[in-house]
Amino acid sequence: MDENIRRDDNLKRIEVKIAGMNYVLKTDEDEEYIMRIANFINKKMSEVIANEPHLSTSLSAMLTAFLITDEYFKHLQECEEKLSNTSSDAEKYMKEIEEYKEKLKEAEEKIAEQTEQIEKLNEIIQNLTQELEMTKLELDRTKKELDDFINTFDGDR
Repeated sequence: MDENIRRDDNLKRIEVKIAGMNYVLKTDEDEEYIMRIANFINKKMSEVIANEPHLSTSLSAMLTAFLITDEYFKHLQECEEKLSNTSSDAEKYMKEIEEYKEKLKEAEEKIAEQTEQIEKLNEIIQNLTQELEMTKLELDRTKKELDDFINTFDGDR
């Protein structure tokens, strides 16, 4: 019992008015939040009483509780449907992500193959360039020898 008394000491006492009746609530919730709830209930109960003025306060309270619970369950169902749609959308997007990852992997492999081919072609070009340089040097040497040979015969005349 002492434990309950100590717990109650930490609770705030908030007075609310619903359908003309004052109620004191003990809570650890924020007063503004509690007032919003009380105002919502009061508004709903006022609507019920306006539509069904012959009902007793307890029946009006029961009908109000039923209507609020109905709204709650409909809202809950709507949230669950949105969550379900979100989940299926998330699954669809995850599948798309996996497909794009696979395409990216294939593209990276193709780039690697093409890079390897480019390196091989660059090596071939480099070898051919060296061969061309050597051939030019050989051609220049051969041309010089030919010129020297021709000059030797021209000098004999």
